[in-house]
Amino acid sequence: MRLMFCLFLFWTCPGSESKIPTNIRCLIINLEYVNCTWDEEGILQENYTFRSRFEKHAEKECPTYLKANNVNVGCILPYSEKDMQRFEILHACVFRHDGSVVIDYHHKMTNMVKLDPPYNLTVKFRDPELWLYWNTSSRAKSSCKESQVRYRTNGKEWRTQHMNIERNSFNVPYPSNRSMYEFQVRVRMSSNCGQSKIWSEWSNLLGWSSQKNTNDTVTLATSMAMMTVYFAGAAVLLITLSCLLMHSERLRVILVPVVPSPKNLGDLIERYDGNVENWLCISKELQDGFKPNFTERPCPVREYRLVSQASTHGSDSVLSSPTLAPDYQLMHSYSVSTLPVSRETTQAPPPATTRTGQ
Repeated sequence: MRLMFCLFLFWTCPGSESKIPTNIRCLIINLEYVNCTWDEEGILQENYTFRSRFEKHAEKECPTYLKANNVNVGCILPYSEKDMQRFEILHACVFRHDGSVVIDYHHKMTNMVKLDPPYNLTVKFRDPELWLYWNTSSRAKSSCKESQVRYRTNGKEWRTQHMNIERNSFNVPYPSNRSMYEFQVRVRMSSNCGQSKIWSEWSNLLGWSSQKNTNDTVTLATSMAMMTVYFAGAAVLLITLSCLLMHSERLRVILVPVVPSPKNLGDLIERYDGNVENWLCISKELQDGFKPNFTERPCPVREYRLVSQASTHGSDSVLSSPTLAPDYQLMHSYSVSTLPVSRETTQAPPPATTRTGQ
């Protein structure tokens, strides 16, 4: 009695029987390969054989099976976009191990293309609009793809926007500064190249919110950092100048001259004997810099003057020619234009004679 009850439970419990596939679903994945599966109704417990061919090719057995619990549940077929195989009819069959046909599949693959989801979603705020950009990785041309964007604000209901062909951007006008925006994008083959009825999966979720308060804080922090850098730079500059002033006597005297206090004026006469340079502590190098560094040889100069002589012959008097004064002075001149005068002997003209009447 117990044995009969256990057999009854074995045959009536769900999953106790081996399920038989009733349908095949084939998709062209991203224009790279064909994925066919036949286990949509449950887990299979029996291995099946899969054979297929495109309309213009010979039938072949599945080159690569997809397995679940060591049971064949699908097949991956090669695909050629160059041969435009998606415009052909795919013939496929699933066989039992005894060769009997379980499923016979015939379907045109034009509308069975599933592209990969978009990636690299980026959001940029360009006042007064919020722009969303994305990329797609399929081999199809940009004119063969159309996109769909959905977004929501603060976790509310999704709003969907269908984009034009070849467009990889979407904008939200006048976004709220206090709202959180979330975006997702999907893509499919457009009607320009044989429209597919299957969309890709939604892309990864991308969120954006206004960072106004954060930006203000960042700006304030940046300003404080810049002020700190400026103050530090000014301090370093002052310290450098101080070091230069301490180690350079000439620079210290030129930039910051010593101002004597009134109580030390007496030292100018008593201790330094009127030497202002020593009293001001001016370095010897600086003193030497103001002294002339050239010399000129002295040039002797002689002075000439006229000497009058009275004639002893008659009442007439005649002035003699100039004669050299017995005494002269040697004069020192620092004029560069003064030239030495050579000594010359000047003879007096002959005396005039007086003729009397005979």
